[in-house]
Amino acid sequence: MANNNKTALITGASSGLGLNASRALAAKGYNLIMASRGEAKLEKASAEIKAQYPDVQISQAVLDVSNFDQVRDFAKTTQPPIDVLMNNAGVMGPDFSLSVEGIESQMAINHLGHFLLTSLLWENLEQAESPRVVSLSSTVHRRGKLETASVSEITGSDKASYDRWQRYADTKLACLLFARELDIRAKQAKSKVISIAAHPGWAITGLQDNFPHRLDRFAQTAAQGAQSQIDAAINPLLTGGEFVGPSLELWGKPKLIKGTNRSRDLRLMGRLWTTSEELTGSKFEL
Repeated sequence: MANNNKTALITGASSGLGLNASRALAAKGYNLIMASRGEAKLEKASAEIKAQYPDVQISQAVLDVSNFDQVRDFAKTTQPPIDVLMNNAGVMGPDFSLSVEGIESQMAINHLGHFLLTSLLWENLEQAESPRVVSLSSTVHRRGKLETASVSEITGSDKASYDRWQRYADTKLACLLFARELDIRAKQAKSKVISIAAHPGWAITGLQDNFPHRLDRFAQTAAQGAQSQIDAAINPLLTGGEFVGPSLELWGKPKLIKGTNRSRDLRLMGRLWTTSEELTGSKFEL
């Protein structure tokens, strides 16, 4: 397909959902900025897409979104406009560890690093014709129990109280809260940027490598799971604030879903925003 001169920036682009989303957007003529932690996998993924879509311009960036200094340096070198920012990188249920800023790793990667990246790239997005931010949540946001979104709750630095699966659910609730608050603030500021959340349902993406399950054979492939975030990135009927997920919750074609009442809690959204600003050191004013 001919190049459409639009650019998509995708984190976690070297495998799983991110790789499949990158491939799909390249097929639509998007130029790609592919960011990921592993350089070798990133170069291989980029080369594969380039071979399939030679007219697409592809740049790569080795980026650990949990390292806020890396995010800042990366944002400084990213040229506008950005038409799609897909906040896709994520981890699921790792052993307890802290980022260089002292934040529990799942929250640092899944939410806070992407909050910072979005804030720093906002002007790049504003320079696009019809820009959008896609944030990756999960069906397990339903298990999320964030109550106050305080600094201590979001930091999660107490190893003794660490529950890997509860923490994962909390981070995916945070991603959804952020996506919704971002869209509200963007609309209030009369910005062109729209914010949409998506989740893949049950898909084998590589996140499960350390936790294989006997029922995994019934899951969607990563290509199938990526359909919701691809739809969120390109569906012209979306106007912002939507949550896109599989029609049967764990499987199926993308459709609009509601999510939990907690994920629509305006007080919690606002508190998470303020806490995220404090923890990333980035004032995100639209």
